[in-house]
Amino acid sequence: ADLGFVPRTDFMKHGMALTRHIYPANGPISRHQFMGLMINFWRPSADFQFTDRFGWMSWEGYFKDQSSLVLRAVHNYTLLAYDFDPTRTSGAIPLPGGVGYTHNNLTWAYTSNAAKLLTASFTGTVGQFYNGRQQSIGGGLNYRLQPWAQFSLNLNYDGIRLPAPYASADLWLVTPRMDITFNRKVFWTTIVQYSNQRDNLGLNTRLQWRYS
Repeated sequence: ADLGFVPRTDFMKHGMALTRHIYPANGPISRHQFMGLMINFWRPSADFQFTDRFGWMSWEGYFKDQSSLVLRAVHNYTLLAYDFDPTRTSGAIPLPGGVGYTHNNLTWAYTSNAAKLLTASFTGTVGQFYNGRQQSIGGGLNYRLQPWAQFSLNLNYDGIRLPAPYASADLWLVTPRMDITFNRKVFWTTIVQYSNQRDNLGLNTRLQWRYS
């Protein structure tokens, strides 16, 4: 869990996906990709109780200038095993466990040409969230000062609106990063992260020397 990976035992998973590629002869788009995906989970020890479903229908467009755009309709079903407050608000009333929640939303993502010195990416989500609504937007800028440095800034906002008596929240996450290469053996990486959900400012900096 300290690394961000929490193993789940006593689950059976089944999924399927279908993808179709189209390569147009003309126009600004070099490739269309249409995809459908569905994944389901059951608990064998609970008489194969149905617990989760995740699926989407998406279109992805890859442009001739090496940028890309993704539009996706997402379907989620979650059977909460325990009481849960998705806003992590102190003293808030959690959503009751043992209840299934279906929430659907629309997402989009744009990524510019990664080969350029200045690149950008933007994402957005709107739709249902458990028994409420969600609006999210994020973005990042990345600049390479070749051949020795790279600077980036990422910003994410999640607006969660749950009906009373449950809590709502506006969540911000800001992450600047710096990578500097002094030579072929010495590197310096620094990441700063601020989260208003945890009211936490974190700093991770590493100077690496590859002596051999």
